[in-house]
Amino acid sequence: MTLRCSTAALLLAAALGCGGAGPPRAPSSLPPVAPAPAAATAPAAALDDMLRSDLAADQAFPWSARKRLAWSDFQAPPPAEGSEGARSAYTLYYAWQCRGQAFAFRVIAGFRPRQSWVKPAVLNDAAQSRSVLGHEQTHFDLVEVHARGMRRHFAELVGACRRADGELTAIARRLVQEEKAEQRRYDDETDHGLLADKQAAWTGDVARRLRP
Repeated sequence: MTLRCSTAALLLAAALGCGGAGPPRAPSSLPPVAPAPAAATAPAAALDDMLRSDLAADQAFPWSARKRLAWSDFQAPPPAEGSEGARSAYTLYYAWQCRGQAFAFRVIAGFRPRQSWVKPAVLNDAAQSRSVLGHEQTHFDLVEVHARGMRRHFAELVGACRRADGELTAIARRLVQEEKAEQRRYDDETDHGLLADKQAAWTGDVARRLRP
């Protein structure tokens, strides 16, 4: 059994989502990752353990339809300067492994509370608090959309274990860059959540993409 890649080997800088401009918890356990195809179950179990360890080391938690973001998840001190009302830190944690020609790939969309923050001005304004938190939630939902896309892409990859590490790494990094590009487009088109109509359209579209 050969470990081909890990989040430790491929360090991914956390993507950052910024909340709308306004006036001047780490869980005790992590839910199981969805099961891999039968042929890859044994290698994938090791990947699950490794990624859960990476999440725990970051005091991060995985995306879940049952857990929506709360302001208590934003634990970093906010900067004194700047117009952003909040910022989310999130990362695609991923790794792959081969056993013979059996290929297993894992990816988790993780939220990093220790790098996420919100300003008191946002918290003290009920309407702004709701809208900015909704904007940040859609950022995190969009990470999960791309995690599922990565999972599908690698599941459909022919002869993955015959490919060089560099080729697999390049594929993974390209998919990560696509996620980052869409996150930037989301902020640009919604003006960081300030354009209500655009925000509603993005939120609805991302929700549709997350449906089974």
